[in-house]
Amino acid sequence: MSFVRELVKKAWESWSTRIGIIFLAILIILSILVVLTYPIDFGTRIWSNPSYWADSPRLAPPIWASFFTMAKIPTHTAFKLTQPTNIQVEENLILMEYSVETNYGYDDYPSFLHVLIKNVTFYSTKPPRIEVWISRPDNLIVRLTSFTIRGPSPIEEPPYHRYVESPYRIILTQDSTSILNLIYSLNKKYNSNITLDEVSIIGSEKLFFGYPSKLREKEFSILRGSYRLYVKIYVYEGLGSVGEVDFILGGKTYGLLGTDIIGRDLMMGLLYGFPASLMIGFLASVLVTSIGTLLGVLSGYIGGRTDTVIQRSSDIVLNMPLLPILIFFTFIFREFGMRFLLIILVLTAFSWPGLTIIIRPMVMQIKSSQFIEAAISCGASRIWIMRKHILPNLAPFIIAQSIFLVPSAILAEAALSFLGLGDPTLPTWGQILEQGFRSGAIYLGYWWWVIPPGILIVFTAITFLLITIGLEPILNPKLKTVI
Repeated sequence: MSFVRELVKKAWESWSTRIGIIFLAILIILSILVVLTYPIDFGTRIWSNPSYWADSPRLAPPIWASFFTMAKIPTHTAFKLTQPTNIQVEENLILMEYSVETNYGYDDYPSFLHVLIKNVTFYSTKPPRIEVWISRPDNLIVRLTSFTIRGPSPIEEPPYHRYVESPYRIILTQDSTSILNLIYSLNKKYNSNITLDEVSIIGSEKLFFGYPSKLREKEFSILRGSYRLYVKIYVYEGLGSVGEVDFILGGKTYGLLGTDIIGRDLMMGLLYGFPASLMIGFLASVLVTSIGTLLGVLSGYIGGRTDTVIQRSSDIVLNMPLLPILIFFTFIFREFGMRFLLIILVLTAFSWPGLTIIIRPMVMQIKSSQFIEAAISCGASRIWIMRKHILPNLAPFIIAQSIFLVPSAILAEAALSFLGLGDPTLPTWGQILEQGFRSGAIYLGYWWWVIPPGILIVFTAITFLLITIGLEPILNPKLKTVI
């Protein structure tokens, strides 16, 4: 313990080690927070599930990107109502109204408009009826759409439940009934002649948040002001309830790091990459260091045939190209799942020889020391000598090597993921980079999809490099005397 304390004290005197440790503390804290807050099945249930991101805008840049433009870009907004804003009770009828009001003052149209209805409960054999309305700043009030919830089957008993597992989603900007009702109302108010066939050219979102321009035919202008969206739910002959009603205004900016082509929040994926990358790096480093050190100590101290076998095996494995072997094994065994564990095992299997070859002459030098000869003359066993004398003298070098191996493993995983051989259910930084390049993000200008994961990979590598640079003068006697 005194050696460790002395090592930490001397290491802290180096500015590079201080910066590296601060960076490492940030990585570890973020990793712990992600492990504590993210579900265990985040990769399969959330990240790789397109339906989870159905209400997010596609390829939306970060919110702060709009600060560099003169225009006010619409941000993604979700209104979640768990209680009705108004209830009217009549004989054998309950009317529950859920409404939101928003002041739209942006210089662009939104991406979409969704309404979600969750967990509807009713008791009557006559199912509830739902209507969706919009009130615009130009005093235009339109009933967009209406429908009746599926009634009970003969084998069902009250209470009847609908939309419990997944919500009923109304994509208003794609709903033909809503679009037709808006076209009729706009043509009547503005004396225009919009047809349904022209909506694909005009853009359905302009019907909701714009009005026909008088300057040019088929041109729309943004209608700024107060909008009111509301859902009316009619429940017949008895009690009823609704778990939640959501109004989602799809923006053209989203979150701190934007979204990808599926609408996934890139910040969530990049945060998940912290524990995933560190786990791969630390596990591979521990395994490689343990195997390399053990074989190096056995080779240098025991000698003879043991030394010959270990060194020749090290030479053979060391001369094998690591990346092609990684690609080969991950491609062959990719159908067996848990691909990141396979990456760790392959990295371990082909990375230990370098450490073994370096440790061998160091052990041979320590073996010739007088305190080793004294221990042998006292009857100490080989295992006791290796454990009590050899390993403590090698500890500084082993610690430095283990730290240096962490970024190597992280970069190897990122390279494999970039080549499309990573675990698709595990959102690592390399996986996010690969998906961005495969979708042409760098050519289409979606910089927020490729730059942040690249920066995080470089940041992690620099973190461990700074720690290694700071430890090298302490662990290397020649540099120590020079400094």
